[in-house]
Amino acid sequence: MSDLLINALHRAEGETPINGARRPGAAPAVVPVEDSDTTSATTPPVAHDGLATGSPSANAKKIRAMRETIELRTATAGYHRELAVLQRDRSRLDVLSANEERLERRAARRVRGLGRRHDVATAVATARLDGRERRAERQLARADAADQVWQRRALARRRRLLDPTSRLASLQRTHVGVSLVLMAVAIAGIAWTSMGVHDALVGPDGTPLAYIVEPLFSMPLLVIMTLHARAAQWGRTFPAPENRTRIRLLEAFLLLATMTINAAPVLPVLGTWRNVTTLLAHLAPPVLIVVAIVLQPLAAAFLATILEEAHVDVADAGSHRLAADTVDTLTLVTKVRAAIASGELELWAETGLPSVEAIRRYFGCEKRRAQGVHDALKLLAGNDSADPG
Repeated sequence: MSDLLINALHRAEGETPINGARRPGAAPAVVPVEDSDTTSATTPPVAHDGLATGSPSANAKKIRAMRETIELRTATAGYHRELAVLQRDRSRLDVLSANEERLERRAARRVRGLGRRHDVATAVATARLDGRERRAERQLARADAADQVWQRRALARRRRLLDPTSRLASLQRTHVGVSLVLMAVAIAGIAWTSMGVHDALVGPDGTPLAYIVEPLFSMPLLVIMTLHARAAQWGRTFPAPENRTRIRLLEAFLLLATMTINAAPVLPVLGTWRNVTTLLAHLAPPVLIVVAIVLQPLAAAFLATILEEAHVDVADAGSHRLAADTVDTLTLVTKVRAAIASGELELWAETGLPSVEAIRRYFGCEKRRAQGVHDALKLLAGNDSADPG
């Protein structure tokens, strides 16, 4: 429709007046109207009488002009209808202005920046979380390894406690350690008293021979201490009953001589009195020697008794025809009867035998082995009651 309007305007352009003058041979100008439904008031009227009276060529021109005017009005109406459709089209409202385009670009840049920051923050958080997870896994692994180490130590400790041989070895180590500590105390006391006696006799710059004066009295005490300890290990008593009085007098003389030699330089009569602290400092080494001499035989006797009465599993039956477990059980039965006879194991009133727990504690063996010993005792007690003769 718009093309028809343009063609009509072109045709009408050749017939419009120029500077107010009509072209020769042109038809009267027709002014286009704004509305296709109403006729413009400025349109010149067409003389119908002229159509009848005019020449055929003039009438043809008029008809052609009228036809073009109608076509122009029709084209104008179509244009207005299309313009109205375009004006009512919502898509034209979506066209952005230059300012809106700048704002859209700015918003898009901001959105992209926010997206990048979000991606970076997500990546950083993921990396930190992975790091914390790795650290937690390493800590858990170290904790598991530590638990396994302590578990193995506990199991090894339990095996050593349940194994009679390991317990005997531990007891022997304790015996050796106690003996070495007491011997070290005695030697330290002798060295200390030797220094004091040397300074008291010849002074700090005197002859070194004075250092051996105090050991002449202390070394016999160490010999007596060693003999006491060895006698206790073998279940003997030192000294023999016929020599006990002489040994006791010798020990008392040596201890008194050692203490007198050390305390003489600070006593009011024999030396120069200073104060009580100095006197105690001179008396402390001999007292330590006495403590070591007294404790050594006591500790040796106690540990030797445990070592003697401790039960060891039979590893080799030797010439016995019985199985190793049977020989071990019978050995324990013999020891249980000896302990009952000596009053070291209490008997139950109901069974007349010691309990399984009492046997286990007394020998330090496993409960299974103690149960076997208890069963053997029950069988032997039943056989004894069945055979009164």
